Parts: sequence; C-alpha cells; structure tokens
Amino acid sequence: MTRRLWVLLGLLVALVAALAVPAGAAPVWYPNGVGADLGPTPLTLGVTATAGDNAAGLRTGSVDGHSYWQTDVSAGTGYLNFAPDPDYSVTGPVVALVTYYDSGVGTLTLNGSPVATLAGSNTWKHAATTLPALAPVRLTGGASDITVAQIRITAAGPSATLGPNASNTGVAPNPGDNPSGLITGTAAGRGYWQTNAASPAPATNYFYMNVADSYAYDTKNVVLVDVDYLDAGNGTLDLQYDSPGNDLPNKFKPSEIVRYGDTGAWQTHDFVLDDAILTNRTNGSDFRIAHDGSDVEVKVAAVRVTVIPSTLDVKAGLRNLTAQADLTVYGAREGTRDGQYPAGSKAAFGAQIAKAQAVIDDPNATPAQVKAALQALYDSYQAFRASAVNTNVAAGRPLSTGPGWTQVDLGKPQPVNDVYVQWGQAFSHDYKVQTSVDGSSFVTVGESGATEANRSSRTDFPVVNARYVRLDYDGSADVADLQVRNQRVVTPKPQLIRTKYPTADPVIADFVATNYGADPRGVKDSTKALQAALYDCYDAGGGTVWLPDGTYRVTDTVEVPAFCSLRGDRRDPDHGGGSYGTVISADLPSGDNGPVLFRIGGSAGVMGLTTYYPHQSATSPVPYSYTFEITGSAWASDENYMMGTVSDVTMLNSYRGIGISTMRDERGRPPAVGQTHESATVRNVKGTALFEGVEAYNGADVGTWENVTFDNSYWASAPHQYNPPRRSTVDAWTRAHGTGFVLGDLEWDQFNDIAAADYHVGIHIVPGQRVDFAGAFQGVQIRRADTALLVDRFDSRWGLMIGRGTLDGAVTNNSAGFVKLTDVKVTGPLKGTVYQLSGKAPAYDSSQPSPRPSRNALYVTDAPHGNGYVPAADATTGIQRTLDRAGRDGGGIVYLPAGWYRVSGLLTVPAGVELRGASSVPNRDEDGKSGGTVLMSYSGRGTATPDTDPALVTLDGRNSGVRGLRVFYPGQNPAAPDGLVPYPYAIRGNGAGTYVINVGMSNAYNGIDLATFRNDHFFVGKLAGTFVRHGITVGHSDDGVINGVLTNGNTFVRLGFYLPDWASGANLFPQVIDGFTRKSADLVTVDGAHNLTVTDAFGYGLHNGLVVKSGDVHAFNLGTDNLGSDGFTVKAAAGSTTVLNLLRYNGATSTGPVRLVDVMAINMVQSAVSVSATPGGSAHLTGAETEPGKYETGSSVTATARPAPGYHFVAWTVAGKEVSTSPTYTFTVTTDAALVATFAR
Repeated sequence: MTRRLWVLLGLLVALVAALAVPAGAAPVWYPNGVGADLGPTPLTLGVTATAGDNAAGLRTGSVDGHSYWQTDVSAGTGYLNFAPDPDYSVTGPVVALVTYYDSGVGTLTLNGSPVATLAGSNTWKHAATTLPALAPVRLTGGASDITVAQIRITAAGPSATLGPNASNTGVAPNPGDNPSGLITGTAAGRGYWQTNAASPAPATNYFYMNVADSYAYDTKNVVLVDVDYLDAGNGTLDLQYDSPGNDLPNKFKPSEIVRYGDTGAWQTHDFVLDDAILTNRTNGSDFRIAHDGSDVEVKVAAVRVTVIPSTLDVKAGLRNLTAQADLTVYGAREGTRDGQYPAGSKAAFGAQIAKAQAVIDDPNATPAQVKAALQALYDSYQAFRASAVNTNVAAGRPLSTGPGWTQVDLGKPQPVNDVYVQWGQAFSHDYKVQTSVDGSSFVTVGESGATEANRSSRTDFPVVNARYVRLDYDGSADVADLQVRNQRVVTPKPQLIRTKYPTADPVIADFVATNYGADPRGVKDSTKALQAALYDCYDAGGGTVWLPDGTYRVTDTVEVPAFCSLRGDRRDPDHGGGSYGTVISADLPSGDNGPVLFRIGGSAGVMGLTTYYPHQSATSPVPYSYTFEITGSAWASDENYMMGTVSDVTMLNSYRGIGISTMRDERGRPPAVGQTHESATVRNVKGTALFEGVEAYNGADVGTWENVTFDNSYWASAPHQYNPPRRSTVDAWTRAHGTGFVLGDLEWDQFNDIAAADYHVGIHIVPGQRVDFAGAFQGVQIRRADTALLVDRFDSRWGLMIGRGTLDGAVTNNSAGFVKLTDVKVTGPLKGTVYQLSGKAPAYDSSQPSPRPSRNALYVTDAPHGNGYVPAADATTGIQRTLDRAGRDGGGIVYLPAGWYRVSGLLTVPAGVELRGASSVPNRDEDGKSGGTVLMSYSGRGTATPDTDPALVTLDGRNSGVRGLRVFYPGQNPAAPDGLVPYPYAIRGNGAGTYVINVGMSNAYNGIDLATFRNDHFFVGKLAGTFVRHGITVGHSDDGVINGVLTNGNTFVRLGFYLPDWASGANLFPQVIDGFTRKSADLVTVDGAHNLTVTDAFGYGLHNGLVVKSGDVHAFNLGTDNLGSDGFTVKAAAGSTTVLNLLRYNGATSTGPVRLVDVMAINMVQSAVSVSATPGGSAHLTGAETEPGKYETGSSVTATARPAPGYHFVAWTVAGKEVSTSPTYTFTVTTDAALVATFAR
C-alpha cells in the first residue's frame, strides 16, 4: 500500500463525521450558497439584488456570452447591492466570488475593500474575497463604472494551517516528494512550511493538499484556493492541480504563476480554478503548491479551499437532502439491534424519497413546490432517523465538565459495560473511565486513549451498575459525544464438528445455525436464522457459525460480520458424487442491482458452501448480483476493510460470482476511497459463472488468489435437482457474453493456478476506481476464449506478468504498460506491448499441506479473557494446563474462544496438539475493532538476546501447531520514549510437521523461528503483521512450505485496542516504517533449508524481502515495496534460489546466486545484451530476461559457448575486446553489450 493512500485514508477517517451535514432544526435551503446571475432578466437564488442609489440608472446587456448589470456613476447609480435571504444561515466566514468585466481603469471594491484592479483587458475575470461573517454585499468602482455578470456567496470551506504543528479542518497537507526534507518554523507571528530543493532526491519541492472527499469530489464547480505565503525573497508561487483528462499533464495542470516581492509580510493569493475536479490524482492529492523552479524557497502558512457553484440551482437543497436520505435508506437495516430500524420503515420512508425525486425530475416545479417538498422530506427524514433502535443510555442527556473530567448522569443506576467517545479537536491520549452510583464515589473500570483529533475511542469492561459515567483525563479535552451502553454479552458453545466430507482442518463451531431455525430441508426461509447466528457470533467477539449438510433457502443478503466465518460441509465437485453437502438455494430477487447472496466483512469469511440459483435459466440467463461480495470499508465501518475471505466454495450457476470492492459505500464516499479493500483471500473456488466469474477493484494491499476455476461443466454435470443444461447451451451464451476475471485496480495481487474456459474474454484488465492494476500470475489456464487476455489500462510504468500457462485466444494490450509472458502457450494473435520471454518457469506443486493435530479431540480452555478488554487475571497458567492435558492424552485441539487473553508468561504446545483461536480464516486487527482471539503478551520487553530467548509460544514436538489467533505486545508502542524495542520470537518451532496458520502479529519484533531447531515439513500459511527485525527465519529443515506472508507497518496503528498513549497513524512512517522496519526488517531469512517453497510473500517498508544465507529455495510471487535504501528483494549469499514472478518498487532486485524468471519493477533500468558466434560453434544467454533481448542493469547473465566438432572455444569479445576465455562466462550487466564467441580449429 502506498504512503499517499495511508495519508488519504487517515484524512477520511478523521473528517467524514466532522464534515457531514448535521441534523438541524430546519432543512438547508441553500446548501451551496446564494447568488445572482445578472442581466436584463436576472436569476437570483437566496439574495435580493438591487442597484443604487438611483436604480433607474442601471444598465444591462451582454458581452462575450455573459449578460450583466453595469453601474452608471454619472446617473447616480454607483453600486450594486446583494442582500442574503434570512433563510440562508452561515456560521463563520463566507466567500464572495464576483465575475466582472475588466474594462476601463479603477478598482473594484467589495464592502469597501479592494478585490480587483481594473486594467482594461476587456475580458471576463473572477475576483474573490473572504468576509468574516454573512452580510449584505456592496460592489462599486468608486468613480469608475463596473460591469458584473455573477456573484456567489457561500460558506468558506476547509483549511490547513501549516507550521511545526500542522492542523487541518478538511485539507490534508503532505510535504513531497521527500517529506523528511520539510523545513518548518515561524515568521512574522505565524508558523509555516518551507520547500527545500536542497534535500535529498526527489527533494521537497511541493506541498500536496488533499481536500476531504466528503466536502468535494469530482466537482464541476469553481474551486477557490487561498494560499497565505510570506512575501519575501522575490520568488514565485503556483499550483498544479487535478483537472479533466486521463493523461499525466491533466493531473498536474499548472495555474498562473504568482510573482511576489520582498515586504516580509504575510500575503494571500486567491487561485480561482474553473476546471479543478478534486479527484485525488495529483500524487494522491488534489493539488500541490510549488515555487515553479524558482531559486527562492516558498513559505506557506495556511491554505483554504472553497467550492463555489457555477450555476444557480433552486433544487440544490432538495437534491442534497434526497441524496442523503437515499444513502441513509441504502445503509439501513431493519431489526431490533442497535442502529436498526422498525420493520417496514425503509419502504415507507423510501416512498417519501420518491415523492421528493418526482419534484426534482419535474422541469416545471415552482420554487414554492420545491420548498414544500424539501420541508416534507426533511420532516420524514427526521422521523425515520428517530425511529432507529438506540441502546445508548446517555442519549439526550447533557454532559457536565470540570477540571480534567467530563461526565454524564444516566438518571438512574443501571448495568453498563461500554463507553464510546467522539473527540473534537482536543482529545486525551490517556483517560480513565470511571463509574459511580451516587455521583461522589467513583471507581475506575477502564483506561484508554485516543490517537488523533476528531476521531473516536471505545472502552469496554465487565458489567457494572452505574448512574454516573465519567472520563478522567489530564488538562482539557473536547468531548463531542459520550455514549454509554450495556452491550450484549454472548457466550459461545464451542464444539468439534464431525464433517461428512474432508476438510483441511478440524472444524470447531462456536454456533450452529440449525439451532437458530435454519431449515436443512430447504423449505423454510433460513435467511433470518443465519443472520441471527452470525450476529451472536459477532457479539461474542468472533468465531465460526456452522451450517450442517443440507439445503437452505435464502431470500435476501446474509451479512458475515467482522471476525466471523460461516462454514459448511462441502463436497469438492471434482471428487466423489451425490450430494454436494451444504447447499444454499439462492431464492433471491433477480436484477443487476439485486441483493448479493453473501456480504463478507473484515477478517471474516465464507467457507465450504455450494450455491445454486433455482430460477436461473441457461437459455436466457437472468441477471443476479454477486454470490459472494467482499466489501472493504464500504460496509458499515473500517472494521470491514481488510482480509475478507472466500474459500472452498462451489457456485453451480451464478450470474456474477465474486465481487470485491463492488459495493457502494454506505457513508457516501466516492469509490476511490469509499470502496477500498485490502488483502482479500480467494482460494479453492470452483463453479459456473455465466456473466462474470470475478469482478474486483481497489485493493490497496496485496490480495492472494489460489486454485480458482470457472467452467461450465460444474452446472452442466450437476445432478438433476439442479436443472443441469446442455453444456453446449451454456457455452454458447458465455462465449458470447461472459468474462472469467474482471480485474481493476488491484495493487500487487498474487495469482496462483487460475482457470476459465468458454468465455468471450478470459481475463479483462479494466480501469480502476483509484489506481491501475499491477499483479503477477503463475499457472494460468484460459481455454476456448475469443480473447484470452484483454488489457484496457495499466500504469504505463509496468503491467502484469504470467509465468507458466495457456492463453487460448487473442492477447490484446491496449494500454501503455506491458504484458510479460514466460513459458506461456498463446494460440491467438497478439496486439500491443506483449513480451514473450525466453526461459522456463520452475515447477510448482499446487497441492498444499493440510497439517492437523494427532487426534480430533477438543479441549476448550477455561482461562480469563475479555471481549474488548484485557482482564487483570493472567491466562498463562490456564492455557498451559489445558495444553498439557491435551498432550498427555495424545493430542488434540486446545481452543481459545474469541477474546483478549493476558499472557504474562510463556506457552508450550506439546506434540500433536494445536493451539486454536476463533478464526477460521486469515485475520488481522481492523481499524477500530480487534475481534477474534488475541494473546496479549507482557513478557520479554527490551531483551538483549531476542533471537535466542524462549519464544512466547513454542511448538514443542511433531505436528504441533497454532492456528486462528493473533499475538499483540502492549509494551511495543512506537510512541514510547524508547521507541520500538527487541522482543523474543512470537512462535518457535521444534519438531517435524510444525505449523502456523491464519495468524496475525500486529507489532512483533521477531515473528516465527524455524531455524533454532529442525522443523522438517513445516507449514506456515497466511501470516500477517509487522516484524521489526525478522518475519520468518528458517534453518536446516527439509521440505518446508511458506504460503502467504504479508507485512505492512500499518498494523501498528490500525487497531481496536485503544491503549493509552498509543502511536498515531500520522506518525506511522517516522516511528515505524522509516524509523525502524526499512532499516532492519527482513521478511524471510533462510540458512540451510532444503527444498523450501515460498509462495505469495510480500512486504511493505522492509529492509530486505528474501534473505538466503545458504540453502535451496523456490519462491513464487515475491514482492517488495518501499524497501530501505540499501535493501534487496532477494539477497542471497550462497545456495540455490529460484524466483518466479518478482515485483518490486524501489531498492535493488537481487544480489548473489539467484535465478529469476519474470521480474517487474517500476522504472527498471535495462540493458540490451546479445550473443553471436563465429563459424565453428554456437552461443546462448541465460538470465532474467526483462524484455526480449534486455536484462536488468545490475543483474547477472551467463553466456555459454559450445564448439562444433573439430573446433575449440577461444574467447568472448565485446566490441573486439576480449572479456573472458571461459566458455561459460557469468557477468554483471552494466551497459548494452554484444558478445561474440570466437572459435578456432
């Protein structure tokens, strides 16, 4: 994930709530401001326009396409006056924008202050000024006449205040392109940022500004940018901004250049931009401030942005409220849970929205009708919102504040266990939640901290009886909202499931859906039963809901909330026969915009299901929405942003299979940020998808795809109860209309063994919502497609690569990037930049280990844990006691239900025992929620011997493993005075067959140690987190497998623990990524391993990716981004290392003995290298060919000469100069070279 996206997401999280339209006592009549279009028949909105003192002297007309009012000073008509409507209410400053005709000479003044100099250019111009408050506006030219076409008056927009401690209200500042070179200070009483061209490349020549999308995005209106700069040094100033068009210059369009003087005073320049669109395309921002190459560095104190309507729209207020109401209904759920609405209320309110829309659509609607419709919709909206279930027992109760505290009186003593705080600009890093029954004696029940202004924090604790709830903090704080609840406490009943069909792991169910009324006969509607079970799972902190063998009728979307999995009993359709196991009969409303079947949240998943649409037709397919949808942050909140999973499912006859980042954002943000997701997992998916198998966009961190096959045989060969069609019938339709994979802006996604057959297009790379696609494929099988691979757009600096496979159809690249194919058979024509590279892809075993404990026996741990809080009691002894018992019994699963466990000691997992947490899928802490099972480790901080100290968890013996949990170190706080410090390894293996699966480590110093002891046939699957020093170390072990390891320093700050004094996301780079991991972190380190396989490994902000000191390593899909300055994606000292599909951004690709097949890097430096031979022999090259005949500069290439019978090799020459006399010549590529092998008799 890029630095700029992190900054952008941080801004949105902080500001969406602050900038949302607040509920008021009356509708907003003029949301975009008021104004007038002048002329013979003026159009006014919210203002009364007059001329004076002699109104009869007003002159009107038109020039250059603009109608106007013109004063006539000689007739006593010397000014134009604009009085705002009393219904227009603004708190704070307003901006006035005047469109005037620059004729004659003089000064245009507004309320007595000059705003423009009349220079006689005879052109239409803009003049703007900011007024401290809303007031009538008077325009005059003094003794000169003025000609005015338009005036707009609107509330001033968001701003950024720069200086040593920058702040903003909706314009996020970011120094670039080298943030570390920023100079800050104070001058003339104001703080500032200063550019610094002398800083290390790429230097600090710009101040990037990103306007909150909740304020403006893709605007068609005028954008006013006010820049306060220091008038010193006789320099220049300009803007480069996001404007219409897809070419790079459109994203950095230059404004006029401002040449300033040397008064030493702060001055303001108003940039009036008619075509700024504010879509975050200026390096992730909306515009940047530059000094236009001047030798004088520019100092800026503040930036303000206001969007001013180009046209007057009497329906603007109604349009805005209708859109807001529609969004509210879209995101509303009916039910009895907190925030849900009464049954039927959505439809009733929807009818009121439809009435308002009818007025909007009526071209003859009068202003009176518009106003009446607005009032009616407003009243309905208020009633609808008031009908929502609200379990906040502090709602409507006033807050009282004293020195260092804020409290609420709940009116009577009652049980409470949850306190939510919405902070304003001033917040507390460390506060205590205290409760009292009498208001005089308070008890501390929890301690938490906020990290940034305008964000929220939460404190959970065991239920207490309280009337008064107090926040106790140092100094002062701005508490915008204080909510108190008694949240449901649900206790799971874990059980070991005896499955009908094979599974990769023993199934532990926390809840069983049939206990909630789900009907396995497929007669009754099971939708509500499934949802009820999943809600209980969510309220329990996470876990697994089991759906036994049977057929279940579902009529609406089933939502799988964060940290929960819905799991069924699935027969692989390619093995066995008869029943499919757990089947979902999708009896849903049809339509392209109909309900999805399963909506999947963060660290959540759906596994082991087969789906079937009973009303689908093969001859005339009926459109349906997605069968599975991974939403990212579009659903509910950022707790659903990362790590959704679809695994081990069969789709018999879906219209659309899997959608990722396809859901409209419930908070109304634009797709570029509102529909973002990270790190999706799609694996072991099979099925028939008629229109699209997959449609996926907007992945900001690496997702993985494994064993995904779309083929019409799955429906055509289904048993009779699934209405199987003729294969030829389905093939004909999909060949004309279908696409296997539609892939948008997935950043660095990794694909293994994907297949599609009988589609019009096999893989279609389409424009993204935010950026462009980049990814690596191995094992692609596209068969019988008209176009096997179709590319609409890539980032021009790179594209995609495929190693090993078949593309049976055309390959068409319509983009400026490239397609690289190695060991890929293509049977159709090629178009565009398609490189067919020499070389052979290494063999890959797609079957993955399925480690499990020695016995299918369940041991549920009875140890202290809290759902959303850490108990005071230590859990170490209770967990270890259960582990020891399982070990004595010969093995089994020791299960830790969801919750936070205080682990002050160390844990040892005996041979044949699995330590299992609540997650059945990959999981990590989500932004705002840390559900699932978390071991909170309080030992080992600051050790001098982190590599050799005992690990937190030791896998002590054959087939010992850990699965489905996370490790967190409360003492490893980047904001601590000593920063990040050493800790021992989180997990150490000691035995054959040890395994670590679906484990997260948000802030580990050392991750997994498989080097101290021998661990033959170990398996690490889906490890995620941040590792300050070592991710995984592997020693002398045979046949180990690492499949899926991802590191990104953002795990340090995307949390739901709300610990006191924790680091802020704003300081992530200096305190974590730039400060530590780019200097010291290595993702995988190997010393002595034999036949080690590493698949889908990626690291952001590391020092090195794969380090091989010795051993035999085969890597597939390896990527690094933002390495340390001297880092390598592969750093090999000895041994044998082969990598298929290497992606990197910066740093160096490799060093040492490494064989690379398919390399993709941004801005790669390449050299042309060729070989030829004189008569008497032959010659060939081996190396990592990056384009036909080209190799990465700095890489190693081997030239091999072979003499013909009767000849001997003499030497290699370049440009006639001898460079080697060895027939096998390995050299480092430094420049273009044409080698000639010479032979003699």
